[in-house]
Amino acid sequence: MRFSLFGIPTEVQFNFWFGSLMLGLPYLQAEFKPLILIWVAVVFLSVLAHEFGHALAIRAFGMHPEISLQWLGGLTSWSGGRDLARWKRIAISFSGPLAGFIVAGVVYAAILIRPELLHQSGSGAQIGRYWALRFLMGVNFFWGIVNLAPVLPLDGGHILEHVLGPKRARMTAAVSMTFGGLVAVWAFVSGMQWMGFLFAMCALQSFQRWQAEGSSSPSRSVPARSVEAPLSAELERDLRRASAALDDEHFDEACRLADAILAKDHPLPGRIRALEILGWAHFRQGSFDEAITALRELQKHGRTDAALAGGLLFARGDQVRARSMFEEARAAGDDRKEVVGPLIQILIAQGDVPRAAAIALDIADTLSDDDIRRMAGVAEEHRAYAWAARLFETAFERARNTEDAYAAARARALEGDVRASLILLEKAVKSGFADAARLRSDGAFASLCLAHAEAVAALLPGA
Repeated sequence: MRFSLFGIPTEVQFNFWFGSLMLGLPYLQAEFKPLILIWVAVVFLSVLAHEFGHALAIRAFGMHPEISLQWLGGLTSWSGGRDLARWKRIAISFSGPLAGFIVAGVVYAAILIRPELLHQSGSGAQIGRYWALRFLMGVNFFWGIVNLAPVLPLDGGHILEHVLGPKRARMTAAVSMTFGGLVAVWAFVSGMQWMGFLFAMCALQSFQRWQAEGSSSPSRSVPARSVEAPLSAELERDLRRASAALDDEHFDEACRLADAILAKDHPLPGRIRALEILGWAHFRQGSFDEAITALRELQKHGRTDAALAGGLLFARGDQVRARSMFEEARAAGDDRKEVVGPLIQILIAQGDVPRAAAIALDIADTLSDDDIRRMAGVAEEHRAYAWAARLFETAFERARNTEDAYAAARARALEGDVRASLILLEKAVKSGFADAARLRSDGAFASLCLAHAEAVAALLPGA
């Protein structure tokens, strides 16, 4: 189910309805049979309001949000703004629960003004209204409170993360793990199985993240270029030679040169750069144990390379910890291909294609046209049509390729945004598209041709 509300693309996955039904199973036994349907409708509206709170804050900061409702909640992703100030990220995280509190407050105010709204004697409509109002108040207030718990990946956990900052990522994971575990135990003891399961899963993810931030997997990236200290001309020359050997894929030579630098008593900045070169040379050779040794030496000096650490975890199949490393690196402003490439692969493998597409769009200026098209194709294949359209349109703006404009129009049509599709189709025609038969036979454009038959015919006679 896909639609656009106030210009924000929104997707409701089938598993969201399944999750809502599971939460409302006790209501199947109610004497008032429509109660389960009222529950599902209230959960849908409440989660949608929560995610729109996030989305409107994101748009207020000049970015482009997209909403996806899935399982027991939702996800609001966006493109652009990777260098957002902490207070803006905190505002975005808090805006979701705030929207729920506003909904609950409006319902409560209405009941105070008109107490008869809660009378449930009489017709089925009155009973339905009674339960709808109770559910709206309870779900929005209760879910808002739960979401503000300092547990990742809940909003409260993200607020804690932004308050403490990337340098205290392990502390964030520890607080999240501890609090989540305590709430899970309390919920199970109190008979609230769903809440116990939710917080147990959050605590487990936080524990994995805490491990990833530990001694074997340093928490954030400090690229070699950020280390500034005067180095001798001889050392600079040797480092350039080692780096060039690495770039030319002469890995044995890069290792030899880096080892020669480390064998001498050089200043710390030079040793750090040599260790990074050595680690990458071993990694790209497939000598993972040696690369890990180099990483551990880096950590002794208070430095590391999250791209390399994440790459090693990714190579060994630990996608959860690798994703954590790459996400931390991006949060610190590191958008190197060694970070973004594997991260996008992990997100696609985990089914989080909208997030992968958002990252690709965010760094589109560093990608080739073919890479943008490939990511757009993946997004379309996974029904993330809004992101596919944005990526295809980005490719068109760069290369002015007619097929890119046509593909963007097609993706918008599949999304259900026929007006945007018509605008993009007009761009395709102006750039040279003239295959009316192809457009006519493409089922993606059926709604467009019905809704705007005259406009399409004017653009492309015969279509």
